[in-house]
Amino acid sequence: MESERYPENHMQFVPDIPNQWQEFADRREALLLDYGYNTARAYWADLQDWFEWAVARDKNVLTLTESDRTQYVALLRRRKYSESTIRRRLVVLRLLLART
Repeated sequence: MESERYPENHMQFVPDIPNQWQEFADRREALLLDYGYNTARAYWADLQDWFEWAVARDKNVLTLTESDRTQYVALLRRRKYSESTIRRRLVVLRLLLART
């Protein structure tokens, strides 16, 4: 089943998001419509990683605490992600949460 969401509609392999996460998917798409395809695809991947991390820990990605974010960042640092990637992931999450 091909997604109608941007930029998912141009991506070959997009995991399904359960209906209970519709708000996350809607907010992500609304945010990404403001960007070109390459930026939207990068931000989509960043937000997907936040989403998968939160779900694996039985958390709601839209209500992560500062402590949750610190744990996520610590994981990225242990995995040797660059500081610019970590900053980008924090920024895109803030942008997503600012959307209502």
